Amino acid sequence: MRSRLGTRIFSAVLACALAITGLAACTDMYGYTNTGTSQSSSVGMTVQVERGSKQLDIKRPKPGAKAPSKLEKGSWTVLVYLCGSDLESQNGAATKDLAEMVGASGSDNVRFVVQTGGAKQWATRGINARQLGRYLVQNGSIVEVGTLNAASMGNPSTLSDFITWGVSNYPAEHMALILWDHGGGSITGVCFDERNNYDSLSVRELDTAMGTAFTKMWDKFDFVGFDACLMSTLETANVMASYADYMVASQESEPGNGWEYSSIVEYLSKNPSAATSELGKTICNSYLASLDRNSKGFATLSVVDLSKVDDLIQSFYRFSQEMYDSGSNQSNLAAMSRGIRSVDNFGSNNWLEGFTNMVDLGGLVQACASTTPSAQETLDALNAAVTYQVRGTYHASCSGLSTYYPLKVSDSSELVTFQSVAPNPSYLAYVDRLAHGATFNGGSQYTNYSDQQWYEGGLWSVLMENTGTPEAEAAQQEAEEYWNYVDDHADSSQVITFAEEPQVNEDGIYWFQLDEHGLENAAVVSALVYEASEDGKDLIALGETYDIYGDWDTGKFEDGFEGEWLSLPDGQNLCTYVVDSGDDYVIYTSPITLNGKDTFLRMRQNLDDGTVTVEGAWDGIGENGAVDRSATPLQSGDVIIPRYDSFTVDGTQGETYEGNEYKLDGKTLQVAYDYLPDGVYLYDFCVEDVFGDVLVTSAIQLEIEEDGSIFFVQ
Repeated sequence: MRSRLGTRIFSAVLACALAITGLAACTDMYGYTNTGTSQSSSVGMTVQVERGSKQLDIKRPKPGAKAPSKLEKGSWTVLVYLCGSDLESQNGAATKDLAEMVGASGSDNVRFVVQTGGAKQWATRGINARQLGRYLVQNGSIVEVGTLNAASMGNPSTLSDFITWGVSNYPAEHMALILWDHGGGSITGVCFDERNNYDSLSVRELDTAMGTAFTKMWDKFDFVGFDACLMSTLETANVMASYADYMVASQESEPGNGWEYSSIVEYLSKNPSAATSELGKTICNSYLASLDRNSKGFATLSVVDLSKVDDLIQSFYRFSQEMYDSGSNQSNLAAMSRGIRSVDNFGSNNWLEGFTNMVDLGGLVQACASTTPSAQETLDALNAAVTYQVRGTYHASCSGLSTYYPLKVSDSSELVTFQSVAPNPSYLAYVDRLAHGATFNGGSQYTNYSDQQWYEGGLWSVLMENTGTPEAEAAQQEAEEYWNYVDDHADSSQVITFAEEPQVNEDGIYWFQLDEHGLENAAVVSALVYEASEDGKDLIALGETYDIYGDWDTGKFEDGFEGEWLSLPDGQNLCTYVVDSGDDYVIYTSPITLNGKDTFLRMRQNLDDGTVTVEGAWDGIGENGAVDRSATPLQSGDVIIPRYDSFTVDGTQGETYEGNEYKLDGKTLQVAYDYLPDGVYLYDFCVEDVFGDVLVTSAIQLEIEEDGSIFFVQ
């Protein structure tokens, strides 16, 4: 999802172009006709598999039309599905990218065909937010070539109609499609229509839309691009492999400006016969070069050769079988879970901001390599599929494709959605068994779990083999009922058990030791720090710390807390949680109110010298599943109010507390990492289990003296 950067000044280049061509006038010069809004249930790939087989039987569709008799050599048509959403209505971000397309040095052979919609208002003069608009951008001009009645850009029929119309009216030797807007990954999809309750296109709906349009196409797209966050996933690539030769997409959030379209237009104009893989490099390199210093750190953009995806899907199936079998052993499950939770993840995956559950595919495979013989084969297939990528310093080792992994499942609907795009039944069974473990606190529901329901004749198999049929619709209904068990469990872990309960030793160290069962089920250990409210009834959360010394062989953990915390220049402590960490940095998030709006403050600590850099404000994950793009820089005069969650003494959620206003004087916010003021605090351990649930120990009193000395009082 794009960041909500300050309102952009409307491009003079674009304004002139629109004025010259009379944008407000509706034309029919290109033979446009409204193809209607009927929704097809057809989809592309089907998969057949028998339990125990080492191979999936993958069937992909063929294009349904003959090529036009004459296609000009080196000609390009790039269809742009421009769902403006709040990115346009609040910040004019879509207008900026239109300006880049218009302002570039084009040619007669390169045209961008754009459909607008999905925003409550447009900065571009002449674009009517109450209808869908279609525009031809070529040789420095933009012309309106058709309009439609308002419709949701999150409806697959809206996309399929646009593709069918664009392919029919603007055929070229090279055809491409770009989907522009917010993205949320494999679960929530892309193109969140602001005018229609942020309705989005799920990955399965993308399959439906493109499968319908493919019957009118004579060949695959040269590439499908996602100028949106988090869409470079195995699940997305698996669907796109039916309809395109390459995919260009990002694993991580993209900044508000997104791709740099001037460079794309100019490259195509100068190199009309260039290989698509080379164009992909230009898209990636120009994107990275356009980013500011803060955004570069988190940047990712990948070029995926979709002809290699079937090999990747096959090898990942064999890997998933081994992963599933290995996970039946609790010690192996714990080791894999700890490893996976430490690899690159994207968007947001923490208790404060929410969970996208998008993790790096290569990292996931490597984390399980010790018990999965097919791991290297899968990594080789992954490296072959990802032909090029750019990566910032915070994702320097990411593989180019993500996948869904249930770090924390929100509800049953999430797993219903994942089931519809799961790359194979063995990986789905692994996820299902984890969900059973979370719901039923391990026990027989996990150890006696059976995966039979996903194979021949089962839910996944029926859906994959009979897409778009009454059988599949019945299986979908059954699946929605199947996953309801996920909604019935509490988040508090019952599988973390101790050999030695948390206690203070003679040296004043707070520690505990897990027993064998607890160690087999533990994945992450952290600690939480609180202040008491004035009336003593609430514990006001200051956040979490990973300053803990642990031995995963013996299960012994002890605090390493030195009393340092992040605070504003006026001394107010911030409530901070860890988003990500590496060998030389930690990324924190903190809930604040910025100029009257609730958001999060993103900060980066350099571990080499302890300095802290404020990246900006980040809105996190919306209720609709759309992920905010990169952090919005702070401005002089911004008013910041810290926010703090609280808990009653019996552990239930309390009210939200607010700090005092702090007004930023200058563009740089100086956050200090320094010792907490002397006083009495509270501290407890938080142990997350392999299923994603947590055990929070009873809070213990923590005293900090003027000289920085720390004492635990039990």
